[in-house]
Amino acid sequence: MLRDWSDAYKIGIAEIDHQHQGFFAAAHGLHDQILNCAGEHGVEDAIAFLRDYAARHFQVEEDLMRRHGFPGLAAHQQLHAAFFERLDQLVYDLEVFGPSQHLAERALEIAQDWLIEHISCADLDYVPYVDH
Repeated sequence: MLRDWSDAYKIGIAEIDHQHQGFFAAAHGLHDQILNCAGEHGVEDAIAFLRDYAARHFQVEEDLMRRHGFPGLAAHQQLHAAFFERLDQLVYDLEVFGPSQHLAERALEIAQDWLIEHISCADLDYVPYVDH
């Protein structure tokens, strides 16, 4: 089930919350395409967005953690690397099998599940270290 952004997902760091909201909005755009059976037409753009978003967002998060001396930085970076591995699998499948409705659904599932879990668990770990 696709989730909407809500204040429950705020971690209290404006820049990070804003980026998370943008991610939810992009997921909803892909979801709309899937519902209209046009997911295969948007999956390439969706995967490209996920990679670009993740690279920029993770850099912001990691810089923030580094600046504030978060002791769990290395473990958090491993979570980010694991997400890129999942994206790399999507890219591989796109190259081998081409765009499809099924691939769009997988991309949405990966993005939504990862984002919800990452915000709700991992991101909350560094919040106490950040002066905001």
